[in-house]
Amino acid sequence: MKVLFVNPSCQDPRVTDPDALQVPIGLYYLAAGLLDRSRISGILNLAPSGPANPSAKGSTEKALALFTQAATQEQPDIIGFSVTSPTRLNAMACADKARQILPDALIVFGGPGATFMADFLFDACPALDVIVKGEGEISTTKLVNAADKIKNRFGAIHQGQVLRAELVQDLCQIPGIVFRRGQGVEDTGPGELIQDLDTLPHPSRYFTYQHLAMSRGCPGRCTFCGSPKFWGTSLVRRHSPQWLFEEIKALSRKGVTHFFISDDTFTMDSDAVKALCEKIIRADLGISWNAISRVDYIDETVLGLMRRAGCIQISFGIESGAEPIKKILGKPIDNDICVAAFDKVRAAGILPRAYFIYGSPGETDATIQQSIDLMIRLGPLSTVFYMLVTFPGTALYNRAVQKGWTNDGVWHNAIEDLPWWDLDPNMDFPRVKVWGDRLRQAFFDHLGEFVNRIALDQDKDNASAPLHADFLSRLAMTFSHGEYARDNRVRNAEQIAVSLFEKALQFHPCPRAFQGLSMIYQKKKKFAEAMAFLDKGLAHFPNDKDLCVCMGVCLMNTGNFHGALTYFTPFAHDPALGQYISICKQNVTT
Repeated sequence: MKVLFVNPSCQDPRVTDPDALQVPIGLYYLAAGLLDRSRISGILNLAPSGPANPSAKGSTEKALALFTQAATQEQPDIIGFSVTSPTRLNAMACADKARQILPDALIVFGGPGATFMADFLFDACPALDVIVKGEGEISTTKLVNAADKIKNRFGAIHQGQVLRAELVQDLCQIPGIVFRRGQGVEDTGPGELIQDLDTLPHPSRYFTYQHLAMSRGCPGRCTFCGSPKFWGTSLVRRHSPQWLFEEIKALSRKGVTHFFISDDTFTMDSDAVKALCEKIIRADLGISWNAISRVDYIDETVLGLMRRAGCIQISFGIESGAEPIKKILGKPIDNDICVAAFDKVRAAGILPRAYFIYGSPGETDATIQQSIDLMIRLGPLSTVFYMLVTFPGTALYNRAVQKGWTNDGVWHNAIEDLPWWDLDPNMDFPRVKVWGDRLRQAFFDHLGEFVNRIALDQDKDNASAPLHADFLSRLAMTFSHGEYARDNRVRNAEQIAVSLFEKALQFHPCPRAFQGLSMIYQKKKKFAEAMAFLDKGLAHFPNDKDLCVCMGVCLMNTGNFHGALTYFTPFAHDPALGQYISICKQNVTT
């Protein structure tokens, strides 16, 4: 029995959202589980070839063509699509194509979009056979076993373009699915939840990826989020620290050096986080990672361990500074708690990032100003501002349906989600856009002030000094060569970068800081000043590739090609240096 899992493409371009191009972690779990049972399964990621990836000129046509090619070549018996609201259209198009070229394949949808949009999807996609709701490992395994049994017995899963009656009988016994039965659909009720997540196989045995999760579920009740309903329980279940550590270690051995831990509230269980961090520190894996959490689950005794274990960023959903808006969004956390959490995270040398939502029910110019006021108190070093959108599975979507503002028929349109302003008769897009512009402009107006506010904790033995230098130099790079350097809304970006690099070196010698300062002077063609910083850096880190390459480029610009070769040659195996080495050799011989 061959199973092909598919990650469809979003409908709209993603310019600043690389996560939209990644395979959901759930598909890795599902595929690994089948591979552990000797089922042949693979994963096809259509997102990079679709509209979500404009940098590669992705399109719906390219994504569909790639799927057609893969399905024709692999000839899977079962095709499982991970469906969200933004990917539903590509999933349906691929399902229709699959039915044409593989008429007996079992077409299965799963994920949050399929879980919350079952009626719509069965109506809109005649090719669809089964939906797996919520957590899918147990239901999917039983589904594959049932299909395999019927295929072996009768040679086909379908009969007369409908599921065989014998398979339908078996499907009725599998909790957590919805399937096509005659002219209607049958829902078998809630699925089975895995009580011990450590019983799941390690996907790292078969796949390489960066996105991880230690837990499933969230203690929150945000009205714009479908997480509580998707998992079907308020209980948060976790892998043990040892399980996740083994996953991280295996992936790091495959060359992965940075991870995104996508738990809704990573720091909720501080003991588990401490145990994980201690294991990473002892193993000295040399990794970095980002996490997501809530401001009311921040323990400063954990932050130091997280930083030593490689955590460089924590994202928090602040949403709004206005208490009435927070209550509507289901996140009534006191602003003082938010500020305290940001102060603690920043002091630990971890970058605090804030998510804000605008255009919520009841939003006004005054509530936006309250969000701006809170943002200024927080001093975030990175922000994401979202216009409130809603989709099936959320309390806000249910509210809009109850008010008669929308219905499931809207999903026939080529849209990814529903902006609240488009539903609420008291709002309009021009007004909401102004709110978003005000929030973003306020962030950039105060960003320099936020950087100046950084005050890092120092321990008695100064053990944190190298980590603080690393933090400051990373942040500096965003102003000298990263996203802030490219954004004309950022004032004095280069000056901020120089200040941060210099502050980093006050804590501890740091190759990134030496390199960053030299590159700033190199850009100004002040090669003597650039090489002075490089000399200092190389005195501490004589074998650092980036410092050596930077010195070589400076020497080339001053006509010293022989000297440049001495810095390039130790890294001649790097194809990126081939052109530099060739130019130097030509000039030395002539």
